[in-house]
Amino acid sequence: MATSNLSRSRPGTRARCAPPHDLRWPRVLALLGATAAAALGPGCEPPLDVGSWRCAAAPLFIPPDGSPVIPGKDLPVVPGWSTSFENGFCGYSDATGFCYSDPDATHRIVESPARSGRRAAAFDITTEGSKRGQQTRCVREGLLPQEAVYGAWFYIPSGTSSNGNWNLMHFQGFDGENLRGLWDVSIATTNSGALRPFVRGFRGQSALNAEEDVTLPTDEWFSLQFRLRREATPTGHVALFLNGELIVERRDIITDDSSWGQWYLGNLADNLTPTQSTIYIDDVTISEGVENDI
Repeated sequence: MATSNLSRSRPGTRARCAPPHDLRWPRVLALLGATAAAALGPGCEPPLDVGSWRCAAAPLFIPPDGSPVIPGKDLPVVPGWSTSFENGFCGYSDATGFCYSDPDATHRIVESPARSGRRAAAFDITTEGSKRGQQTRCVREGLLPQEAVYGAWFYIPSGTSSNGNWNLMHFQGFDGENLRGLWDVSIATTNSGALRPFVRGFRGQSALNAEEDVTLPTDEWFSLQFRLRREATPTGHVALFLNGELIVERRDIITDDSSWGQWYLGNLADNLTPTQSTIYIDDVTISEGVENDI
């Protein structure tokens, strides 16, 4: 399972104290409960600065009656969005998204390796039992498109294997009371040590596996694109593409019965050998179709 027990709380590094009148985070924490509140600490929110870049502040909406709301709940997520991390993580914050890390994990901007431009993002985690560093990810949230392709380029250094859950993409929906998992794009390790991509749904579907000879390369960039047609009736569609080639597909299924949702992208694992892992990501897109710029 690739759920985030802190969700919108954005635990981790470089927090700054928010002005007392900023009601955005108390509303979020009221939805998430005491666990998230304890993780953030009183009166603090993550920074809008990322390295030398100053990101625009996300819009703040306070309902006239003061009732709790989900930030970005009514904000459409429109295909055509992209970020290549040339301006740090501002591509997320400018679109009312966010990035977060467990206390012993980090997300950072690097100049090497970079697939395009001068920069990429690095997501560093650890599954060492004495540390809290199993996840660091970036999130787009809001009214997800009825149908879209969610893609990114990945660079995974060789030498790491998974003995449990190792997740690259995760989709959550909101049922009016709780966030719940919908779909995962994850990695399994074969007996020979190769990395195999697979898709898993949270509505009782079995894992959707690619053919046995389909493996992820290491020490080089590769593209994963996940097509999601969101349907509350058995008319939905999911598909996974590796470097533009279809490797997993399932049609005529229930895929998502929520309107508001989240797309997580990054590095999450619970049992890696060795315990340290860094995944590099570049050229993130939400598009109408599969892109074949390989």
